[in-house]
Amino acid sequence: MRPLSVAYRELVLGGHLLALGTASIAGAAAFLFGRSPAIVLLVMAYLFSFGAYMMNRSAEMDTDLASHPERTSYLARRRKILPAVVGASFLIGYALAATVSLIFFLALLAPLALSLLYSVGSKRLVGLIGTRTLKQKVLLKNISISFGWSLIPILVGFYFGAFDLALILLSPFIFLRLMTNTIIFDIRDTDGDRENDVKTLPTQLGVPKSFEVVGALDAGSAIYLVALLVMGLIPSYGVTLLVLPIYSTIYRAFAMRSNANLSFICDVVADAEYILWGPLIYFGKLLI
Repeated sequence: MRPLSVAYRELVLGGHLLALGTASIAGAAAFLFGRSPAIVLLVMAYLFSFGAYMMNRSAEMDTDLASHPERTSYLARRRKILPAVVGASFLIGYALAATVSLIFFLALLAPLALSLLYSVGSKRLVGLIGTRTLKQKVLLKNISISFGWSLIPILVGFYFGAFDLALILLSPFIFLRLMTNTIIFDIRDTDGDRENDVKTLPTQLGVPKSFEVVGALDAGSAIYLVALLVMGLIPSYGVTLLVLPIYSTIYRAFAMRSNANLSFICDVVADAEYILWGPLIYFGKLLI
């Protein structure tokens, strides 16, 4: 296998693209806050995202075989070491957080708790939501993932020990952007989810209506961002983030085609959206 092919498979199927996207969003939040993103902050964002991803992949190894055989087969080779990878990612991340401040360290317990409730679950959740894990409930899976990512600006604020309105108002925009991503992935996994009796928006409403929901979320995120810009609640260079819903609209149009390669669109094109966050804000600050 060629080196570039090996690197590509590890980047995409190994979860690194998504983790790098998390670091990029953290960088974008720091730039929007008027700060330069420290390397330690970006490394922690990467580690916590990668650890949560590996935790989920380890927990869903068997059920993922129907919906994503290529990724499952790739990660199955390291199945025995995935728990160690998860532990090491969180351990190093928390060790770095401890060097920042106690408050920041404690704030980072929230993503870990959310990851555990999503991937591993608890019997106590059965009495609250009717399922053992967050991912087993229609839309709650999407909401919990989106909520987790929307915490990034808040955690960036804890990292710097300060907050401003622009930083906090970025969270709902991240939430809406992640909702579009997670529903697109559910559309890709529709056949496998039906086979495993996993209830998602596409299995309940159908694929066409799910695409309509994604379109509404794309429009909603754009309208929300424009409203913030018009009211002067975020810096003017934040306008560059409008590229994101436009980007999503374009790849959604390709995803709706009958011959669409949904695996490539989801694993590469959709997840690559998050890599764009940091560069977009950075260049926005340079140009506007």
